[in-house]
Amino acid sequence: MVVFAAPAVLYRMGLGWMLGKRILALTHRGRKSGKLRETVLEVLLFDPDSKESVVVSAYGSGADWYRNLRAQPALRVQTGRMDYVPEQRFLTAEEARAAAIEFSRRHRWETRLVPRVLPAIGAAVPKDSDSDPVNLLASLPMVAFRPQS
Repeated sequence: MVVFAAPAVLYRMGLGWMLGKRILALTHRGRKSGKLRETVLEVLLFDPDSKESVVVSAYGSGADWYRNLRAQPALRVQTGRMDYVPEQRFLTAEEARAAAIEFSRRHRWETRLVPRVLPAIGAAVPKDSDSDPVNLLASLPMVAFRPQS
């Protein structure tokens, strides 16, 4: 779908800053090929104080970018006008649940779409999951990035 490709095109054109802090471009290395890869991800939460961005792997722990980060850390993050070498951390189940709750609090309208959008894009939601958006989001792996200190 063209809409989903637009952020990647904007980042390639050097215009990713236009997307604000809701979308980031992640540069990482392929775990098998060793080649540089770039993945554009939606930011679930951004903390302006710590500059931390939390992203969710809608396709679960099997997503290539997620598996690559498990093998070796991210090399670069671009979001808004920020461009940095990140510290990364994989959120615990408790942290993921807290992030899902905070997303729901900040983005009520978008939260209502989660039960429809995730299955529509083929996300890795459990077959027997309920339709509660917080539970659906919290069931997926999340990664946080912040500039190295």
